[in-house]
Amino acid sequence: MKKIIGYSILGFIGLALIFSIFGIRKFNNKYFKERPAYLELSHESQTMDFKWTHSKVDEGHIEYQSGLLIPVQIDSLQHNLNMQFDTGAPDSFFYEKDLISLRNLGYNIEEVQKDGFRFVKDLKLKLGGKPVTLSMVKIYPNYGNTFSAENNPETNIIIGTIGSDILVDRVTSIDFKNKTIQFFENRPEWMQDLKGFKTFDFPGRRIMLPAIVDGKEYEFLYDSGCSAFGLITTKNRFEKYTDIATPVESFGAKSWNDKIYINSKASDYPLTIGGAQLRMNRVSCVDMYAFLQPLVTPFTRIGGWMGNQAINESHLILDTKTKEFLITI
Repeated sequence: MKKIIGYSILGFIGLALIFSIFGIRKFNNKYFKERPAYLELSHESQTMDFKWTHSKVDEGHIEYQSGLLIPVQIDSLQHNLNMQFDTGAPDSFFYEKDLISLRNLGYNIEEVQKDGFRFVKDLKLKLGGKPVTLSMVKIYPNYGNTFSAENNPETNIIIGTIGSDILVDRVTSIDFKNKTIQFFENRPEWMQDLKGFKTFDFPGRRIMLPAIVDGKEYEFLYDSGCSAFGLITTKNRFEKYTDIATPVESFGAKSWNDKIYINSKASDYPLTIGGAQLRMNRVSCVDMYAFLQPLVTPFTRIGGWMGNQAINESHLILDTKTKEFLITI
C-alpha cells in the first residue's frame, strides 16, 4: 500500500513538473515575443526632467520613490500632468479616462485604429519641459483619471505610460542623480569616449541586464516601473541578501489593476551590473509565489526584477541599436 501511495505521489509530482515546464515555456514565448513598435517620437535631443513621486500604501507606509514621472505640459493647461516612465511595459499608452477628460476640456485628440488597437494619432506636448510630438500611442481602455477644469496643483495626474517602445533603435541616457532623461538617434559626441559598455539583450522589448551576485551570473529584468525596489527575487535569496535583524516592510503594491503583496527589507548586499559595483539598497519577495519560485526560476531567464533603487544615484545608458549599456557611478 505504501509503495502505491509513493508511486502515486511521484506520478503527481512528475505530471506537475511537466505541466509547469509547459506553462513556463508558454510564458517565456509570450513574454519575450517580438512585437511591432508603433510609437513615433519627434523631438530634438534635449535633456528632459523627471521627478520621483511618493505614495501612501498599506498601514500608512510611504514609498518616497514609488514612480518615475516625466512632467507633461499641454498648451496652457495648468494641471499637474505626468507620464510614468516604465521600462517594464513594452508599449506606451495614454489612458482612456484621461483622454476623455482632456476632450471635455476642449482638446481635439484624434484616434486611429490599426491591427485591432486604438491609438492617439498624434499629440503635441512638452515632455520633461521639452517640446515633442508623440504619435501612434496606444490607448489603454477604461483606465486612468477623471479630472475637470478645476486644478489642484498638488495632485499628480498620470495620463499615460512611456514604455520601452520609446527605446527602440535609440540611445537613452538616464541620469538618476540629476533627474534627467534624454533620447538620441545615435550616440552623441560626449558618449564616444566612454569606456566599459557591456552587451545586454532586448527580447520583446524587455531589458535583460547581466548581473553577478556572489560570483553567480544572472539576467535581471530592468523594470523602471518598480521604482521602489532594488531587486525582487525568490524568498531564499531575499533571506540571504538581507540581515535577519532588519525589520520587514509588508504592503500591497499596485500593478495596473492588480495588487500584489510584497515583503521588503533594506539591504547593503553587493552586486555587479555591467562592471559597476553597486548595492541592492532594497530586496523584496512576493510571498504568495514563495513555494513555486524555487521550482519555476531555473526554467526562466529572469533571475530577478530590478527596479531603480540599486542605480538611483547612477547614470544608465541604454543603446538598443548595438544592444550595449553602461552604468557610471
